[in-house]
Amino acid sequence: MSTSAAPQTPRQNGSPNNNPSSTTPSVADRKVMENRPAFTTTSFHAAPFQSGGVRKRRADALGFPVDAGPFFSQTQQHYNVYTMDRNNGLKLRINSKVDRGFFLADSDWTCYRRNYFQISSAFSIQGTTHPINETEVQCLIEADGQFHQISQFLLGITARVSNSDKKIELVQHTPKRDKGPQMVPVPKSIRPGGNLNLSSVGSNSNIVTFERIQFKTATANNGKRRAAQQYYVVMVDLYAQVDGFEQPFRVATSTSAPLVVRGRSPGHYADNHDRYNPMA
Repeated sequence: MSTSAAPQTPRQNGSPNNNPSSTTPSVADRKVMENRPAFTTTSFHAAPFQSGGVRKRRADALGFPVDAGPFFSQTQQHYNVYTMDRNNGLKLRINSKVDRGFFLADSDWTCYRRNYFQISSAFSIQGTTHPINETEVQCLIEADGQFHQISQFLLGITARVSNSDKKIELVQHTPKRDKGPQMVPVPKSIRPGGNLNLSSVGSNSNIVTFERIQFKTATANNGKRRAAQQYYVVMVDLYAQVDGFEQPFRVATSTSAPLVVRGRSPGHYADNHDRYNPMA
């Protein structure tokens, strides 16, 4: 049985649109962060969220308020994908939404290790002139100079330390929650064309939802002023299954903003640090 080739160097699709819609400083800063194609800890804090006052909730391009949860980078495509006649290259776009569990504290997206969160994702295939949203679209992947027909797409989530290759384990609970078994989230089959804004969030053929997710460990140096704060990121990965290959190809990735995961009770931060302020 042949094994899949290692992904090529990821290529960024498109460029962000950094034209602010208002001259108000806080809105301009938010616009810059909203359209970052990729996140690093340094760049994320170069233009932090403005503190003080109540921020107005604005909808992003998908119709969700940007304050609803951590946002994601633009999609990085790792393999070339073509139409069946090989004449047109196709672009893959992953859309993701984080529900529950996260709040802003000291400009950081923050959660508690024991709290559950969920991620819903969909993806689209864009042709040269218009999006291709047919659920049964047929396309080819180019790997090592060879073309292979994609039999199905899958979508999964993983986590790692920001600006590092160190993996962080995610845990998924059953509906019984803490009293039930735990598992590692596994990729799920998905078809293109899902719209998180128009469809009800939930697992179906066009939208994949990972529910009751936890980080197995907390980030390091939470609330410490003389040590570097550690951050995690969640990666939403799109895979292409090809007949004759045991492992699917990881064809595209979208990465979340840096995340702080606390392992202690809220009272520890409220009593001892200025960082804890979920109502800011």
